[in-house]
Amino acid sequence: MKLRSLGCALLAAGLLGSGQPASATEATEAATETAAACTWKPTALGIGTSVSASVTATDDHGNFAGWALPIDPVGTTVRAAAWTDGTFTDLGTAGTTNASVTAENRSGAVAGTARTSVFGFVAERAFKSSSGTLVQLPFPTSSQYTRSAAVGITDSGDVIGVVRKQDGSGQTAVRWPAAQPGTVTLLTGAPSSGVGPVAVDTDGSIVLNSLDIWRDGTLTHLGTVPGLQFASPLAIKNGRVVGYGTYNGKKVGVFWDQQQAAHVLPKSSYNLSNGNPQFSINASGLITGRIDEANGGNDLAGTGYGVWNQGTFVAKFGDLKADLPVVIGDDGTAGGYRYDSATQHSAPYVWRCS
Repeated sequence: MKLRSLGCALLAAGLLGSGQPASATEATEAATETAAACTWKPTALGIGTSVSASVTATDDHGNFAGWALPIDPVGTTVRAAAWTDGTFTDLGTAGTTNASVTAENRSGAVAGTARTSVFGFVAERAFKSSSGTLVQLPFPTSSQYTRSAAVGITDSGDVIGVVRKQDGSGQTAVRWPAAQPGTVTLLTGAPSSGVGPVAVDTDGSIVLNSLDIWRDGTLTHLGTVPGLQFASPLAIKNGRVVGYGTYNGKKVGVFWDQQQAAHVLPKSSYNLSNGNPQFSINASGLITGRIDEANGGNDLAGTGYGVWNQGTFVAKFGDLKADLPVVIGDDGTAGGYRYDSATQHSAPYVWRCS
């Protein structure tokens, strides 16, 4: 059967097209029918001599980045990794330890964080790729900050993240501008009291854990619906946000449209305790995330994933017990991993809809 990405299907439905697009209802119905009929086919990615790895980011063109764990004589050190056209590359550690890619832009530049803890002391440092290598990102001109983390990278190469004190307090949102290497600036207009960025859109818009979207110094608050509590954003793409919350006592996924209106994702669930992937969204509004037990999910194990087209549930995702999608690219390709409980290792995978 000829492979066809869900992104292409949405193009055909008029969601991404131009000219004479279908009506919103027709487009949603067409996309729903296509997604429900397709099968998410897994492909394992190579990891060289590493024993464990996972995809955590995508360039939206079918290439991915994440982390890999090789075994060396002195122990184990997680290293940043990339998969370009399916080929694995060890990106290194930026002179640190335990480096993992957080985000990748459409040019293939990556940003991430290296973090380790020894006897209560936390070493945490943001990094980015530059001219084929990983470089550490600087702290603001203040001795109070000793930790930093990157949460996103724009298409222009600006890295967005946070800096904080050794004890984790004093968290402050910052930007490392690509046009001014070696510098860091505070986000003008962003709340300063413990508020930080969660994810970054391709145009530089930032969703904050305060349930605000920051755009060029202006904050726009995300909406809510009656019965929704403890809402938290996770990802932003093309002005749309996805996250999670509690709705009338039930753990659910939450989608915010381009007008910042909130929608509860039907048939959704989540489990934060086991560290399994949460919700991801692409530019056309495709969402991957956990489904509830009534529809085949397992809340205790944190398994069982589905696909939504914006606020509409359209399909179950792959093998409900094995497949753990982390990101969904604009081309309709998902990346993530499968976990082997016997070896306690992860194997990186991509999935395409056919």
